[in-house]
Amino acid sequence: MRDRSQSSAGLLRHLLRLVAALCLLLPLMAGCSAPTLDLSLRPVHAARESVVPAPGVLGVDRFIDLRPQTRGDDNQKWLGAVPGVLWLNIATDQPELYTPYSFFNSRPLELSSAEAVAFALTQDRVVGTVLFLPVDPYRQVDYRLEGLLHRTLVRERCYYYGSFMYSWLTRVIGLPYVSYEIEFDLELRLREMKSGEIVWHDRVSGQREDKYNSVYDLTRGRDGKHLIAYHFAAILAEKLPTIEAGINQAMRGIR
Repeated sequence: MRDRSQSSAGLLRHLLRLVAALCLLLPLMAGCSAPTLDLSLRPVHAARESVVPAPGVLGVDRFIDLRPQTRGDDNQKWLGAVPGVLWLNIATDQPELYTPYSFFNSRPLELSSAEAVAFALTQDRVVGTVLFLPVDPYRQVDYRLEGLLHRTLVRERCYYYGSFMYSWLTRVIGLPYVSYEIEFDLELRLREMKSGEIVWHDRVSGQREDKYNSVYDLTRGRDGKHLIAYHFAAILAEKLPTIEAGINQAMRGIR
């Protein structure tokens, strides 16, 4: 009996050492391959020059934030301690302020989305001169691009595999950790400064899903971007050709 007890105690000590080693290795393994991920919404694409640049100066202003002021909180995570819980869903409309399972500390998205649009218009030479007004507010412009940010919803589903106590082990071995459902909705309008008239308007809206990401997928990101930023940027990129053509034509007087 004593030998059996000693054998059991020895096995338990080995298991505890293994647990401690894995807990230490997880952040180290993530850190070894952790680049600095891009949190901006700049679309990832090569420069396009499919239109003749419109004459004049276009100013892109900080967009107006009209998003629902709702977000989850960490108190909801305690439900994962209930035995048998397979996953939890937590949603936020302000991911730059709070994301429960994947840290996303970006600038305010009404600013990041405006900067991303200004960057794309400059890179693709849609207009002769593009100014980002939040950093150059006193320049005279011929047109101003305004935006109303209606939605930046991020719904995260975190997998607990029925056991809160041992879910960390599933993270270490690379099993799915989190899935995303993402919604983006942005209204754009172009104002001629001389008349004050809105001469063009359009909307960027879309939804994306990204399922079964491990903690290592979060660490690596995609195309150099944080996964949340990548999907917002992808929704914006899908609409960019239409946006750029519309702004170019409006500034050239083509209605």
